[in-house]
Formats: sequence, structure tokens, C-alpha cells
Amino acid sequence: MAVRLGLLVVAGFSVVILFSFGGQLIVAPALLPAQWVIARHARGYISMAFSILGAVLVAEVVWLILGLAIGDGAVFLLGIGAMVLGVAAGLGFFYSSRPVK
Repeated sequence: MAVRLGLLVVAGFSVVILFSFGGQLIVAPALLPAQWVIARHARGYISMAFSILGAVLVAEVVWLILGLAIGDGAVFLLGIGAMVLGVAAGLGFFYSSRPVK
């Protein structure tokens, strides 16, 4: 029961932090490893849920960091590149966090 409650708390916090403006940059270094470990060692829908939450958070953090690094210059073109790199990083997280069969 305590494990399920803990997973529910981490999942709820993961969803809330996705809608935070900039909070992802502060929380991600602690939250992403927790999501990866949970996704890697859980089974079924719990593993899939944490893999997806982590992948979305990674994509968002990479996009935010590159967006901050780019600044105002050529925002549109470089913003698209940042988005593509964010999605690629998210996919990397997703596939690496899947349980070993």
C-alpha cells in the first residue's frame, strides 16, 4: 500500500511539474532519475506511465535549455531544432527506461 501511494505521489508531482514555467529546470535533476528507475523496474502500465512522463519531461527540459541558450536570434529556425533535439532526447529516455525482457 505504501509503495502504491509513493508511486501515486511521484506520478502526480511529475504531471504537475510539466505545467510549471521553469520549475522543470530545478526539479528535473532529481525527478528524472526517479522516473527512470521506477519505469525500468516496474511492469505494465506503471512502467509505461513513468516512461512517458520522463520522456515528456526530458523533451521539455532540453527544449527549454536550448531555447534559453538561443536567446532572441533566429528563434524560429533554432526553436524548431531545439524541439527536434528535445523529442530525440525524450525518445532516448523512453526507450532506455523500458524494462528488460
